[in-house]
Amino acid sequence: MEIMFTCVVAHILNLIVRDGLKDKTDFVCKIRVAFKYVISSPSQLAKFKKCVMKQNTNFKGLVCLNVETR
Repeated sequence: MEIMFTCVVAHILNLIVRDGLKDKTDFVCKIRVAFKYVISSPSQLAKFKKCVMKQNTNFKGLVCLNVETR
């Protein structure tokens, strides 16, 4: 019962986030294109990591693109 409740809550949250992002699809697409450019080559990724270190930003790794749920 508890697992089912967690799945339902996660699904509802996913629907809410998707609905909220509908208006911002252009912005999200631009971020995705920029991110794909950064990870497209090792040299670009190294430059990105150098910029992150220069800004003293806590870098924990790269995000995944397109993590769909069911």
